Amino acid sequence: MWPSTPSSVAGDPLVVKTPTFEYYGFVVYMVSLAVFGVYIIWAYLPSEMLKALGFTYYPDRYWALVLPAWLFMAVLSIYFLNMAYIMYATPPLDSPDAFYDPNSNIAPGELPEEHMCHEVGGIPNVADIPISVVNKCLY
Repeated sequence: MWPSTPSSVAGDPLVVKTPTFEYYGFVVYMVSLAVFGVYIIWAYLPSEMLKALGFTYYPDRYWALVLPAWLFMAVLSIYFLNMAYIMYATPPLDSPDAFYDPNSNIAPGELPEEHMCHEVGGIPNVADIPISVVNKCLY
């Protein structure tokens, strides 16, 4: 019979520890929502209302436009720099590195090349097919 409350025994499968990431995510969400609210109040309320609320020092309103524009351009440049790096790191089309790398799993001599183009009984081992065999089968 199963107990109605989880046991405190360490090996008991009923004891479920709640991951703390959920709590961290909730706190980050609430803090970011509060920061965004303060930003909106600072950016849109007139100076007289801010002084009436007790805010005597705050940054110039110029930064209310510059910071989002700067952040947008920073994120956009990260995407373009990532694409540029990927293009730089990609080997040319005529390079053998475009077909083979250290992680290639080529199994030579398991099946004759002429039988690779047609179904043969059984399931072959998992391996990469050499480009010469692919070209021979397709063209």
